[in-house]
This record gives sequence, structure tokens and C-alpha cells, in this order.
Amino acid sequence: MDVMSSMAVFRRVVEAKNFSAVARETNMSQSTVSKHIASLEERLGTKLLNRSTRSLKLTEAGKEYYHHCIRILNDFQEAEASVGKGKIKPTGTLRISTSAAFGRTCILPYINEFFTAYPDINIDLLFDDDYIDLVKEGIDLAIRIGPLEDSTLIARKIGCSPRVVLASPEYLVKHGRPKKPADLTKHNCLFYSLQKTPDLWYFNSTQQGDESVRVTGRLKASSPDAICDATLEGLGISVICEWYAREHIKNGRLKVILADYKPTTFDIHAVYPERKFVPQKVKRMIEFLASKLD
Repeated sequence: MDVMSSMAVFRRVVEAKNFSAVARETNMSQSTVSKHIASLEERLGTKLLNRSTRSLKLTEAGKEYYHHCIRILNDFQEAEASVGKGKIKPTGTLRISTSAAFGRTCILPYINEFFTAYPDINIDLLFDDDYIDLVKEGIDLAIRIGPLEDSTLIARKIGCSPRVVLASPEYLVKHGRPKKPADLTKHNCLFYSLQKTPDLWYFNSTQQGDESVRVTGRLKASSPDAICDATLEGLGISVICEWYAREHIKNGRLKVILADYKPTTFDIHAVYPERKFVPQKVKRMIEFLASKLD
């Protein structure tokens, strides 16, 4: 087996701590992944991993070899990028993590255009509303909306996501239209539970400046789909990203309220693991999305 390929597989097995996960992300069989590790162990004449049904641990030799693999693989990629100077076409599978709502609305519509521009790149979109460990899961790039947690990840702002306060026409007929943020305390508000303070809503007005209001409501959900659906059903008032609700606003199924008071705009970031060399496929996708979202 090719030594560099086996080293790359070994590195991913160590990071994912799982043979089957690496098999899935590389489109190999689990036995092929095992053969790569066995080939390295035979070549080196030492055991690199101790495996059981429940755990996978590096041997002392494995720990040392893992650090050498990182350096060698990174140096190899950097050498190709430096010498190629754009002559080497971006290739391979690009694994992108994003929320289901954003992925369907703001990435999928442009995928065909990206494929046309970069015919040698394949896309593996992973929809997940929770933040996941990019290194452990073998993710090349994540798109995250809103405040970022402190981490060793590298982040580049690629756009902004304005938000709007929404209610269905039926809800407004039945419960009235709030005129200012403070009026929301008299309404049933819908919470997106994955936010740090889902019941504390922030607004900005050119006349009134910044203000916040503590709202209450009977429904919270961890999915923006559910919050939007509940708003459409007339269950309450919500704050939703404008891009997500655009079609519902156009067709009149949702009404923008408190238009003079803008909820806090969220930044959109492309996030990727810290490394000396950033793969061309990652760079090209970040540049492409920035051109669409700016």
C-alpha cells in the first residue's frame, strides 16, 4: 500500500478514535482501513494501536509516529501548494458541516455553479444544528451563524444574517400587533432553545438605540424549522433569520412586525481546523460562499 495514504488513514483513525467513522468518510471498507494500519505496523515492525471492542488507544510508538505523520503530511501538502502556485487543480471530497436550514437555503442552490467551476471537487454536506468537533469528525469546513465560542479553530467572516420579528396574520388578528419591543412581554414568544439566552431578545433602533427585552412563551424548540412552522401555525411571535423566512414573507403567510426595531444581526463565519496549510478545496469554497453571501 502507498505509505502516504496509509499515514493519512492512520492520522484520521487516531483523530476520530473510530475505524468505522474513517471508513465512512473515506468511502473505504472497514477492512481496508484496518489493512492500512496493519501495513504501517508491518513496515515499522511495531504496534501502533491497541484495539478492543470499546476503545482504541495509541501505543507509545503510535503516539510518536502520529506526530511525525502530522508533520510529514502537512509538509507534503504545503510543498504542493507552494510549488504549484495555483497550477494544481483543487481536488477531493470537501466535507462541510452546516445547519440543515442554512445548508438547504443558502448552500444547495449554488452547488451546481460550484461544481461547474471546480469539476474535481466533490461535496459531502453534513446537516447538524449542534456544533460538532471538526477534527474528530473529519470535517474540512463548518458554516456557523451567530457568536462563536472560543476555540483553536480558524474563522473567517463570509457574510451577515439579518433577523426579523415575525408573526402570522391570524395571530396578529387574534392578539394584536406589538408597537415596541416592550410590548412583546404581553405576547406568546417562540424560543430557539440552542441560543445561549433564548428568552432575552436584543434590538437596535436608529431612534431608541440598543435595548433588550425578557420575553415569555409556552413553546421552545431546538430546530429553526420547528420555530418557523409554529409561527406559521399562529402559535406566537418569533425572531428568525430573514433568508430563512423570505418566501413566507413574500407570499404573506408571515408578517414582519417591529420593523423599526432590528434584532441583532448575526455574522456568518466559515470555520476550519487550525493548520499550517489550508487545502485548496477549502479556500475555494470559502471564497465562493463569501461571493454569494456578502
